[in-house]
Amino acid sequence: MAAMYSRRRLDGLADSIYGVAMTLLVLEIRLPEGFEPHSSQDLLDALGALAPKFWPYVLSFAVLGGRWRSVVKDRTGHEPVGQQYVNWWLIHLLMVTFIPFSSMVMGRYASLPPAVWVYAANLAGLSVAGWGLAVSAPEAERAKVGENRGGVVMLLISAALAVAISSTRRTTRPWPSS
Repeated sequence: MAAMYSRRRLDGLADSIYGVAMTLLVLEIRLPEGFEPHSSQDLLDALGALAPKFWPYVLSFAVLGGRWRSVVKDRTGHEPVGQQYVNWWLIHLLMVTFIPFSSMVMGRYASLPPAVWVYAANLAGLSVAGWGLAVSAPEAERAKVGENRGGVVMLLISAALAVAISSTRRTTRPWPSS
């Protein structure tokens, strides 16, 4: 008999990892070490300089929020799940934990194509893991999971477009970093 795993434990692990990953994203947005503003304008200028880091944060938070929302709505019960499904969940969660890193790289070096490629590879991995979840879902969830294939495909297309657009850009100077 194939090994079966508690769905509730898997759900708890997934929710925790999503919560931590989404929280870690914001830690990259910080003022420089030793920054001591001498006026309100100094503080406003420093906060304004952080603007390029907010886009990757908001984008990544939206990606993670969207992925979490789509996997949560597919959960129909608490019946045990098989090993293949658990393995795809772990791969999916691995990709989720990489989002803060790939967001940091893109936030710091978005003007350089490899930074976009790292982020796009992370999105592609998330998409592949989503496909694996869809094909290995318990029978009771398969129909609902199938509805999410469009979102998985859009994630993959977004990643491919980001790579294509970044590969055509010619940049000699990266954005200022803090």
